[in-house]
Amino acid sequence: MFDKDKVAALIQRGEILAAYDIAHAALEAGEISRDIAYAAVLCLARSGAADFARAEYVRLGLDRADDDSDAVALGARLLKDVALSARGRRRAAFARASIRRYEALFHRFGGLYGAINAATMTLMAGDAAGARVRATEALKIPPPPGLTGEAAYYEAASRAEARFLTGDLEAARLTMVQALAHAPQAFAAHASTLRQLEMLCRETGVDPAWLAPFRPPVCAHFTGHILGPASDAAVADCALRHQVDALLREQRVGFGYGSLAAGADIVFAEALLAAGAELHVVLPVSRESFVEVSVAPFGAPWVERFERCMSAATSIRYASQDPYLGDEQIFAYSSQVAMGCAVLRAQTLSTEAIQLAVWDGHETGGPAGVSYDLAYWARGGRRRAVIRIERPSPPRRVPAHPEEPPRRAMKAMLFADVRGFGALRDDQIPAFIELVMGQMARAIERLAARPSHIETWGDGLFLVFDQPVDAALAALALLETHKALDLRSLGLPRSLGLRIGGHYGPVHLRTHPLTRAPAVIGAHVVVAARIEPDVAPGSACVSEALAGALATFHGDNVRCGYVGRTQGHKGFPATPIFSLTRAP
Repeated sequence: MFDKDKVAALIQRGEILAAYDIAHAALEAGEISRDIAYAAVLCLARSGAADFARAEYVRLGLDRADDDSDAVALGARLLKDVALSARGRRRAAFARASIRRYEALFHRFGGLYGAINAATMTLMAGDAAGARVRATEALKIPPPPGLTGEAAYYEAASRAEARFLTGDLEAARLTMVQALAHAPQAFAAHASTLRQLEMLCRETGVDPAWLAPFRPPVCAHFTGHILGPASDAAVADCALRHQVDALLREQRVGFGYGSLAAGADIVFAEALLAAGAELHVVLPVSRESFVEVSVAPFGAPWVERFERCMSAATSIRYASQDPYLGDEQIFAYSSQVAMGCAVLRAQTLSTEAIQLAVWDGHETGGPAGVSYDLAYWARGGRRRAVIRIERPSPPRRVPAHPEEPPRRAMKAMLFADVRGFGALRDDQIPAFIELVMGQMARAIERLAARPSHIETWGDGLFLVFDQPVDAALAALALLETHKALDLRSLGLPRSLGLRIGGHYGPVHLRTHPLTRAPAVIGAHVVVAARIEPDVAPGSACVSEALAGALATFHGDNVRCGYVGRTQGHKGFPATPIFSLTRAP
């Protein structure tokens, strides 16, 4: 039985794929209703599967539900999404189609939403004068009485958008000030408005710097040196804390991501908590092993402070749940994950990501450490702020098994399959292999960066790449190839939907003893494999680690938006996943 309230709550929390699974299961079981159809299509749209969402919108009859304001608004939004991702004549055509739906929404149900969006899409269609006229008329609509909180915020923010469209930037700025006063902590709502206004700035050539005062607090990645035994570092620790407190205030930091080693990491964490900011901890290995290696050797007081920070943290992530076995690369990977999380959160909130570091100025020879973190961050061209300190050389960490360095490498992985393959008749299999999989093969052959490892079985693909962006572009190329297929002309059901899951992490490179062929194995391969079954057909979703790496360096090529968590299978916990699309 479809539970509308449960699905609505999941969507509100951002658990898009979990909500989609419930709606899809109800449809598969023969439960047909507008509520179910609307939930399924809305989830597809928010997951990034725009084309599949539009097809389902029509198949499920929502395009004929003219008496349902939610259905009409969703149809207009689907057309708007296509227009915003298109160029030239295609953009103008979909913009005009979206305008017609928003006009229908306004004329049938009234309110500011349809009128403002019709004005915005008129600008997208290339008619700036028409957009000004529509926005001017929309501003004459009286606000509903009694609005408070986020409802009042959205009403005022929509009016700020309308004032921008009329060309009155100062009025738009003042209206945004009023909007934020209604819901000053509604950062997600603020971000939605900021993205809309940024898009309008791009379209009109207006400098988006005027939006700076309305952005949420900054998201920071923090990193620093181990300071040694707490008793020996008490004076330096106190002075450092004052500097960190001042830095957090100066940079308006509201969200911090990093590890919790004894010393600067813990000082950063304590300062964040004292300032009322969110602390998000990313540990490289299991909690017990991390304490044993990076906290306890430097004194019991550090362990106590570590535990207090862990108890107060907003979230705790692990790059690996394994014990530390001497591979320094896992510490570097953990830092990459933390940096990616900071960048992703900043993108979600439409604010800035910055790196904060406590550094002695010395380069480290190994694959991890503060200098490594600084160099990795610098590749993305984002700001950083460094507190320079003098300190004695820290003790060198001795690998647990120095005689046998682990044969591991950082790889980006994709798992893909076609939903509906199992229901094909036997006489349809040759066409599927020769034409559908054949086109997939040709798409892979055309890639600028080919996979370093390929495995396949039935409708399944396992592709391994050296760089995260190469995996992302391959996933998008495969989706676009599948989308272009005329399945009906091939004698195949149109419901066949390609779904792709991706992950980035350290893997073991071995030779399989049975096949004597190269093998890519390990816990992170399993993470990639566990994502794909939870992906909506017609889309690609990636782990937080892969999404973070893409956001840090390749935000101009691809976009990753949070869509929920995997369901968790066979002892593997539910993990956050992000939709993968091309950047507009």
